[in-house]
Amino acid sequence: MTEFEQFEAVLGELAELLLDLGDLASQVVLIGGQVLALESRLQGGTGTITLKTRTGIEVDRGFSFEPDLLFELEGDEFAAERLPEVLRGRGYQQVREFRWSKPLAGGAQMALDLFSMPGVEREALPVPMTVLPDARLALKFKHRIEFMVGAVPLRLSVPDAAGFLAMKVRAKLEQRPRETKDCFDLFAYTMLMGTKTVLSSLAQAGQEGRLIQAKLVDLFREPSAPGVRDVLDYASSLEPAEQELLAQAVVDLFSEF
Repeated sequence: MTEFEQFEAVLGELAELLLDLGDLASQVVLIGGQVLALESRLQGGTGTITLKTRTGIEVDRGFSFEPDLLFELEGDEFAAERLPEVLRGRGYQQVREFRWSKPLAGGAQMALDLFSMPGVEREALPVPMTVLPDARLALKFKHRIEFMVGAVPLRLSVPDAAGFLAMKVRAKLEQRPRETKDCFDLFAYTMLMGTKTVLSSLAQAGQEGRLIQAKLVDLFREPSAPGVRDVLDYASSLEPAEQELLAQAVVDLFSEF
Protein backbone atom coordinates (compact mmCIF):
# COMPACT_ATOMS: atom_id res chain seq x y z
CA MET A 1 0.00 0.00 0.00
CA THR A 2 1.54 3.32 -1.06
CA GLU A 3 1.53 6.38 1.17
CA PHE A 4 -1.00 8.01 -1.15
CA GLU A 5 -3.29 4.99 -0.80
CA GLN A 6 -2.89 5.12 2.99
CA PHE A 7 -3.80 8.81 2.95
CA GLU A 8 -6.88 8.10 0.82
CA ALA A 9 -7.90 5.34 3.25
CA VAL A 10 -7.58 7.75 6.19
CA LEU A 11 -9.64 10.42 4.41
CA GLY A 12 -12.27 7.84 3.48
CA GLU A 13 -12.58 6.69 7.07
CA LEU A 14 -12.79 10.30 8.27
CA ALA A 15 -15.57 11.00 5.76
CA GLU A 16 -17.58 7.97 6.88
CA LEU A 17 -17.04 8.79 10.55
CA LEU A 18 -18.40 12.30 10.06
CA LEU A 19 -21.45 10.90 8.28
CA ASP A 20 -22.07 8.55 11.21
CA LEU A 21 -21.77 11.45 13.67
CA GLY A 22 -24.76 13.12 12.05
CA ASP A 23 -25.57 16.55 13.49
CA LEU A 24 -22.49 16.40 15.73
CA ALA A 25 -20.28 16.57 12.61
CA SER A 26 -21.23 20.24 12.20
CA GLN A 27 -19.36 20.92 15.46
CA VAL A 28 -16.12 19.28 14.31
CA VAL A 29 -13.22 21.36 13.03
CA LEU A 30 -10.09 19.80 11.55
CA ILE A 31 -6.86 21.27 12.93
CA GLY A 32 -3.15 20.41 12.63
CA GLY A 33 -1.14 19.43 9.59
CA GLN A 34 -4.06 17.83 7.76
CA VAL A 35 -5.56 21.30 7.28
CA LEU A 36 -2.62 22.07 5.01
CA ALA A 37 -3.03 18.72 3.30
CA LEU A 38 -6.71 19.28 2.53
CA GLU A 39 -6.21 22.88 1.40
CA SER A 40 -3.57 21.52 -0.98
CA ARG A 41 -6.00 18.86 -2.15
CA LEU A 42 -8.62 21.51 -2.90
CA GLN A 43 -6.09 23.27 -5.12
CA GLY A 44 -5.48 20.14 -7.16
CA GLY A 45 -2.65 18.57 -5.17
CA THR A 46 -2.43 15.02 -3.85
CA GLY A 47 -2.56 16.07 -0.21
CA THR A 48 1.13 15.64 0.49
CA ILE A 49 2.61 18.48 2.56
CA THR A 50 5.09 19.99 0.14
CA LEU A 51 6.46 23.31 -1.01
CA LYS A 52 7.87 24.58 -4.26
CA THR A 53 9.71 27.89 -4.50
CA ARG A 54 9.64 30.30 -7.42
CA THR A 55 13.12 29.09 -8.37
CA GLY A 56 11.81 25.53 -8.73
CA ILE A 57 13.19 24.05 -5.51
CA GLU A 58 10.77 21.47 -4.12
CA VAL A 59 10.76 19.98 -0.61
CA ASP A 60 8.29 17.36 0.59
CA ARG A 61 7.31 16.59 4.21
CA GLY A 62 5.05 13.74 3.16
CA PHE A 63 1.49 12.91 4.11
CA SER A 64 -0.24 13.57 7.42
CA PHE A 65 -2.07 10.42 8.48
CA GLU A 66 -3.47 11.45 11.87
CA PRO A 67 -6.49 13.79 11.90
CA ASP A 68 -6.71 16.21 14.82
CA LEU A 69 -10.34 17.07 15.55
CA LEU A 70 -11.52 20.05 17.58
CA PHE A 71 -15.04 19.71 18.98
CA GLU A 72 -17.01 22.92 19.38
CA LEU A 73 -18.85 21.71 22.48
CA GLU A 74 -20.04 23.66 25.50
CA GLY A 75 -20.69 20.48 27.46
CA ASP A 76 -24.48 20.31 27.28
CA GLU A 77 -25.03 19.06 23.73
CA PHE A 78 -27.24 15.97 23.66
CA ALA A 79 -25.79 14.79 20.34
CA ALA A 80 -22.28 14.70 21.82
CA GLU A 81 -23.22 11.74 23.99
CA ARG A 82 -23.15 9.62 20.83
CA LEU A 83 -19.46 10.24 20.18
CA PRO A 84 -17.97 7.29 22.14
CA GLU A 85 -20.75 5.02 20.86
CA VAL A 86 -20.02 5.94 17.23
CA LEU A 87 -16.26 5.57 17.70
CA ARG A 88 -16.56 2.12 19.25
CA GLY A 89 -19.18 1.10 16.70
CA ARG A 90 -16.68 1.89 13.93
CA GLY A 91 -14.00 -0.23 15.57
CA TYR A 92 -11.96 2.43 17.37
CA GLN A 93 -10.18 1.74 20.63
CA GLN A 94 -8.99 4.34 23.11
CA VAL A 95 -5.21 3.89 23.01
CA ARG A 96 -4.31 7.03 24.98
CA GLU A 97 -6.47 9.35 27.00
CA PHE A 98 -7.16 11.69 24.08
CA ARG A 99 -6.42 9.33 21.16
CA TRP A 100 -8.58 6.74 19.43
CA SER A 101 -7.21 4.30 16.86
CA LYS A 102 -8.37 1.57 14.48
CA PRO A 103 -6.73 -0.53 11.76
CA LEU A 104 -7.83 0.09 8.18
CA ALA A 105 -7.88 -2.26 5.23
CA GLY A 106 -4.52 -2.69 3.54
CA GLY A 107 -2.47 -2.18 6.68
CA ALA A 108 -3.12 1.53 7.23
CA GLN A 109 -3.83 2.82 10.72
CA MET A 110 -6.31 5.53 11.64
CA ALA A 111 -5.47 7.59 14.73
CA LEU A 112 -7.68 10.44 15.94
CA ASP A 113 -6.58 13.05 18.48
CA LEU A 114 -9.54 14.86 20.06
CA PHE A 115 -9.47 18.47 21.29
CA SER A 116 -11.87 20.71 23.20
CA MET A 117 -12.33 24.42 23.81
CA PRO A 118 -10.94 26.08 26.96
CA GLY A 119 -13.44 26.54 29.76
CA VAL A 120 -15.42 23.35 29.16
CA GLU A 121 -15.46 21.13 32.24
CA ARG A 122 -13.70 17.83 31.66
CA GLU A 123 -16.63 15.95 33.19
CA ALA A 124 -19.02 17.59 30.72
CA LEU A 125 -17.25 16.13 27.68
CA PRO A 126 -18.40 12.80 26.21
CA VAL A 127 -14.79 11.52 26.15
CA PRO A 128 -11.48 12.97 27.38
CA MET A 129 -10.05 15.64 25.09
CA THR A 130 -6.96 17.87 25.05
CA VAL A 131 -7.74 21.53 25.70
CA LEU A 132 -6.70 23.65 22.71
CA PRO A 133 -5.59 27.14 23.87
CA ASP A 134 -6.22 28.73 20.45
CA ALA A 135 -9.61 27.10 19.93
CA ARG A 136 -11.54 30.38 19.95
CA LEU A 137 -9.49 31.85 17.12
CA ALA A 138 -9.57 28.56 15.21
CA LEU A 139 -13.37 28.58 15.39
CA LYS A 140 -13.97 32.29 14.85
CA PHE A 141 -13.47 32.38 11.08
CA LYS A 142 -13.69 28.68 10.24
CA HIS A 143 -14.99 27.70 6.81
CA ARG A 144 -16.48 24.56 5.32
CA ILE A 145 -14.72 22.44 2.74
CA GLU A 146 -16.09 19.54 0.76
CA PHE A 147 -14.74 17.08 -1.79
CA MET A 148 -15.28 13.47 -2.72
CA VAL A 149 -13.11 10.64 -1.41
CA GLY A 150 -14.05 7.83 -3.73
CA ALA A 151 -17.84 7.70 -3.55
CA VAL A 152 -18.08 9.35 -0.12
CA PRO A 153 -18.32 13.13 0.44
CA LEU A 154 -15.88 14.56 2.99
CA ARG A 155 -17.50 17.59 4.60
CA LEU A 156 -15.99 19.44 7.55
CA SER A 157 -14.75 22.81 8.73
CA VAL A 158 -11.17 24.07 8.86
CA PRO A 159 -9.71 27.24 10.44
CA ASP A 160 -8.84 30.28 8.36
CA ALA A 161 -5.21 31.36 8.04
CA ALA A 162 -5.08 33.22 11.36
CA GLY A 163 -6.48 30.24 13.24
CA PHE A 164 -4.13 27.76 11.59
CA LEU A 165 -1.03 29.93 12.01
CA ALA A 166 -1.87 30.70 15.65
CA MET A 167 -1.86 27.00 16.51
CA LYS A 168 1.36 26.30 14.62
CA VAL A 169 3.19 29.31 16.11
CA ARG A 170 2.20 28.27 19.63
CA ALA A 171 3.26 24.69 18.95
CA LYS A 172 6.72 25.85 17.85
CA LEU A 173 7.30 28.43 20.56
CA GLU A 174 5.72 26.69 23.55
CA GLN A 175 4.75 23.06 23.03
CA ARG A 176 7.48 21.45 20.92
CA PRO A 177 10.27 23.98 20.27
CA ARG A 178 12.79 21.30 19.28
CA GLU A 179 10.62 19.88 16.50
CA THR A 180 10.89 21.27 12.99
CA LYS A 181 7.59 20.35 11.34
CA ASP A 182 5.61 23.33 12.62
CA CYS A 183 7.81 25.93 10.92
CA PHE A 184 7.84 23.87 7.75
CA ASP A 185 4.03 23.89 7.86
CA LEU A 186 3.96 27.65 8.51
CA PHE A 187 6.05 28.28 5.42
CA ALA A 188 4.24 25.72 3.24
CA TYR A 189 0.81 27.03 4.27
CA THR A 190 1.76 30.65 3.59
CA MET A 191 3.13 29.69 0.17
CA LEU A 192 0.04 27.64 -0.65
CA MET A 193 -2.55 30.20 0.44
CA GLY A 194 -0.56 33.28 -0.62
CA THR A 195 0.63 36.21 1.48
CA LYS A 196 -2.35 38.35 0.47
CA THR A 197 -4.83 35.82 1.90
CA VAL A 198 -2.74 35.26 5.02
CA LEU A 199 -2.21 38.96 5.76
CA SER A 200 -5.90 39.68 5.22
CA SER A 201 -6.82 36.95 7.70
CA LEU A 202 -4.32 38.23 10.27
CA ALA A 203 -5.69 41.76 9.90
CA GLN A 204 -9.22 40.47 10.43
CA ALA A 205 -8.08 38.84 13.68
CA GLY A 206 -7.14 42.24 15.14
CA GLN A 207 -4.62 42.38 17.98
CA GLU A 208 -4.25 38.60 18.03
CA GLY A 209 -3.41 38.67 14.36
CA ARG A 210 -0.80 41.38 14.85
CA LEU A 211 0.88 39.32 17.58
CA ILE A 212 0.96 36.25 15.35
CA GLN A 213 2.40 38.31 12.51
CA ALA A 214 5.17 39.66 14.75
CA LYS A 215 6.08 36.15 15.88
CA LEU A 216 6.20 34.95 12.28
CA VAL A 217 8.59 37.77 11.41
CA ASP A 218 10.86 36.75 14.30
CA LEU A 219 10.82 33.10 13.25
CA PHE A 220 11.69 33.82 9.61
CA ARG A 221 13.58 37.12 9.79
CA GLU A 222 16.91 35.95 8.30
CA PRO A 223 18.60 32.78 7.01
CA SER A 224 19.87 31.93 10.50
CA ALA A 225 16.46 32.41 12.16
CA PRO A 226 14.89 29.34 13.85
CA GLY A 227 12.04 28.97 11.37
CA VAL A 228 14.34 29.06 8.35
CA ARG A 229 16.66 26.48 9.92
CA ASP A 230 13.66 24.23 10.55
CA VAL A 231 12.61 24.40 6.90
CA LEU A 232 16.17 23.58 5.80
CA ASP A 233 16.08 20.52 8.06
CA TYR A 234 13.81 18.94 5.45
CA ALA A 235 16.15 19.90 2.61
CA SER A 236 19.30 18.02 3.64
CA SER A 237 19.39 16.22 0.28
CA LEU A 238 19.74 19.50 -1.61
CA GLU A 239 23.07 20.89 -2.74
CA PRO A 240 24.45 23.74 -0.57
CA ALA A 241 23.68 26.29 -3.28
CA GLU A 242 20.08 25.08 -3.45
CA GLN A 243 19.79 25.25 0.33
CA GLU A 244 20.94 28.87 0.21
CA LEU A 245 18.32 29.65 -2.42
CA LEU A 246 15.65 27.95 -0.33
CA ALA A 247 16.67 29.86 2.80
CA GLN A 248 16.46 33.14 0.90
CA ALA A 249 13.06 32.17 -0.52
CA VAL A 250 11.76 31.61 3.02
CA VAL A 251 13.11 34.96 4.20
CA ASP A 252 11.74 36.75 1.14
CA LEU A 253 8.24 35.33 1.65
CA PHE A 254 7.96 36.55 5.22
CA SER A 255 9.64 39.88 4.43
CA GLU A 256 6.22 40.84 3.05
CA PHE A 257 4.95 40.70 6.63
